[in-house]
Amino acid sequence: MIFYNFSGGMESAAMIYLERNRVAERGMIRWADTGKQFPEMAESIRQVEGILGLPVVVVSPRITFDQFLFEAGGMIRKGTNDCSRRMKRANLMAHMKTFERPYEVNLGFNADETERADAFVARNERDWLHWRFPLIEAGVTRGDTRTLCEEAGFAIICEMYDKMGRFDCFMCGNQTPRQALKVAEHYPELAAEWMDSEQRKGHSFMRVRPDVQGSTRTLRRV
Repeated sequence: MIFYNFSGGMESAAMIYLERNRVAERGMIRWADTGKQFPEMAESIRQVEGILGLPVVVVSPRITFDQFLFEAGGMIRKGTNDCSRRMKRANLMAHMKTFERPYEVNLGFNADETERADAFVARNERDWLHWRFPLIEAGVTRGDTRTLCEEAGFAIICEMYDKMGRFDCFMCGNQTPRQALKVAEHYPELAAEWMDSEQRKGHSFMRVRPDVQGSTRTLRRV
């Protein structure tokens, strides 16, 4: 079985557009739902499906995000990948194993990430599991992915990158402080949810802290 892991972001979108004919013939596009994406994600997925004429399989989490964070010892910290590992990769692996071996999984690493891809393969390649990187094979750099997404007509993805600089979970601990402040600017209700989660967890998720100015709650850099 051949899988294409779609994060919702620009690089994986460029990957599935580049390989759309191969996907149509032999592959499956998958998206792992963490429950903490920006509200535009659902509409973006529908747009991608409509443009490509291909379904995006939504892989539901085995536990909710709140269960991960507050009951199962989940961690959100700058420089860690616990959330991605447990709420995305683990669920995608469990989904994969409902199909017969062997497997091929395609990831959206770009041509500037060959060392990262090599290290990933060294850790994760198996006789029954092959990892492939179509953007690297095609020499597509990170900058090229924007061009491909514009060519494809993935307008929502491009708009979100213009507005937020990214398009994944809104309270990711690995975003930049500038990106975190944009969450507060554009999505005050999500910023409030983020700060409430930090308070409940007992620590901040990155180097920003909540502040109160009048009736407006914002995120400020430490």
